[in-house]
Amino acid sequence: MKILHRLISILLLIAPMLALGCATIVVGEKQSLTFDSEPAGAQIIIDGAPMGVTPATITILKRDYIHATVVFRKEGYTDQQATLHTKTTGWFWGNILFGGLLGSSTDSSNGSMLEYEPAKFFVTMPPAKASISEMARWNYQNRVRTYVLLSHEHLVSDLAKGSGEHLSSLYVLLGLTEVRKKGAIHELRTLATISENAPAFTEAVLKVFPNG
Repeated sequence: MKILHRLISILLLIAPMLALGCATIVVGEKQSLTFDSEPAGAQIIIDGAPMGVTPATITILKRDYIHATVVFRKEGYTDQQATLHTKTTGWFWGNILFGGLLGSSTDSSNGSMLEYEPAKFFVTMPPAKASISEMARWNYQNRVRTYVLLSHEHLVSDLAKGSGEHLSSLYVLLGLTEVRKKGAIHELRTLATISENAPAFTEAVLKVFPNG
């Protein structure tokens, strides 16, 4: 009987959530996105509307910006572009299973079923007028920066183990010789330890390995 009473109590507790939409309550109709650039001070334009200047965290209504285009613009530099990609949250799937038609319809209409991934964006902006060598350096740093940001967790894991496919790929991007790799792993481990997050680790790596 105690178990039955407990189950009834739980059902009574979650019933309002199921009726209103679990994702709406737990995830929400809005989401905060972080934008940054190198150099900083770039205008953030989402679907043609100016939204702020980098670095910035912007909260947007998800239903209004599904697969939206983000343009980073700064005078003297080449525009960079990104797309806001969405995925269906686990809460929405759970809502279909447990909440029935009412809950899932609520979530699908207000955008709560969606979640932006990634939620953080970082772009490097090349000068509008750059020499061949400057563009080559920019392309190298952009490739390294993008890879390290996206693979940060895997790289930290590989560094702890001393090897791994993500670490090997980073060596290739950095253009390291076999001899240089031996010392590089110790440097990278130190950088991973002292860096508080993925962007900080990325910039630290580029300071130590500025040219491929």
